[in-house]
Amino acid sequence: MWILKTVIPSDKSTLVGSIAKKHNLSVMGYPLSHFRKNGKFYLFGTFYLTGNIKIKNAFLRDLKKDKRTKKVDRINENFGYWLMEQHSSSEIFYNPLIIYPKPLFVSSNGDYIFEMASWDRKILENIAERVESSVFNGKVVYFKKGKIENIQVISMIPNLTEKQKKALELAIQYGYYGYPRKTGIEIMAKLMRVSYSTFQFHLRNAEKKIIPYIAKVSE
Repeated sequence: MWILKTVIPSDKSTLVGSIAKKHNLSVMGYPLSHFRKNGKFYLFGTFYLTGNIKIKNAFLRDLKKDKRTKKVDRINENFGYWLMEQHSSSEIFYNPLIIYPKPLFVSSNGDYIFEMASWDRKILENIAERVESSVFNGKVVYFKKGKIENIQVISMIPNLTEKQKKALELAIQYGYYGYPRKTGIEIMAKLMRVSYSTFQFHLRNAEKKIIPYIAKVSE
């Protein structure tokens, strides 16, 4: 498998990067899905904020003011989901034949750091060329052949309790993290034969165990 790591600087037109730079805050996330609608490209994913609570709140306030931000669902102080309109040039990073061994990372200086992997070298070569072109003005950190020994989002799941695993599996199976959301906690709680609050407790605890692990991969 081929592995590509790139760094792309932000400018005033980049939504998350420019606001992260303004507030000196780091953001991590993982793409869950993407789609085109009425000629526009949208990305639905998770986010994890690093910084003090006042900075996080200010970052999200500025983010919500921008018309490109369509939805923000904040689960706790650090973690949540968002749906955003993306510039059409970013669609190249979300090819179905690409996987992300690490979460996407936006540094406090606004740089976008992507690590991608694919069996198709040509796909990554095209991305590398675009990154270093005037479109992005970025740089390739490395482009090499190697093994993906761990997908760092998935590797946390074995450390969950059986009830946390079950809650997370139901959430994924029934489209809780999709857009539009295909089911609610009430339905999944009935499937698991627990109360609404109990199911929510197990799901949130599963998320809390996974997200801190993601925070370790920002380098």
